[in-house]
Amino acid sequence: MIIEYAEKERTRKLYEEAFDDPKEFVDYYYSDKCLDNRMIVSFEGGEVVSMLHLNPFSVNLCGTVVPSYYVVAVATKESMRHRGHMTRVFEKTFELLKGEKIPFIFLLPVDESIYSWMGFEKICDFSKDRIPSYYEIQKKYDIYCVRDDDYVRRMNKEDELRKLDMGEVLPDNPVIMAKITNLEAFNSATGKEFANEKEALDWTKKKRIYICEEV
Repeated sequence: MIIEYAEKERTRKLYEEAFDDPKEFVDYYYSDKCLDNRMIVSFEGGEVVSMLHLNPFSVNLCGTVVPSYYVVAVATKESMRHRGHMTRVFEKTFELLKGEKIPFIFLLPVDESIYSWMGFEKICDFSKDRIPSYYEIQKKYDIYCVRDDDYVRRMNKEDELRKLDMGEVLPDNPVIMAKITNLEAFNSATGKEFANEKEALDWTKKKRIYICEEV
């Protein structure tokens, strides 16, 4: 059964099984980031066997601020892998977000090939060195995450954890991939008339993009 899941703390067991993040980071993630995120899961036998998390961000898309989600915590219980659970979780996610007119979503993959067949494409390298000045980001880049009060508070906490070597464990050469989830909404936001998702992503990749968010 694929559902949007409200009992978020019950997904922590799978998170800890799948990822090597320090306990301090996971504590922060579940006590703070999970306050306003969403979880789409495959629920079987009374437990979560596969999941992804949708962490909300407002994104400046070439002058228009749009709602988007950072897809994180993509995981399937080891004993339940290769049974199509994750495919169905993503299919449900795409269906929901298309209906909600979310223009696009993005993620940081361990391996691009895991997601490329679903329509995700690399749009930029992940920025490991966070630019402290929001004004500088606004001047230099076309596409970036909007920094409101909650964003700044979480950014400071994540930076603090990173300095203590308790931050999220990232791939060696991290990149950002994106997928168009509602082409009509994307066209409306950009003022363009792209015929398909591929055209929209090709246009996006030519823009100056700054993504430094870990989760």
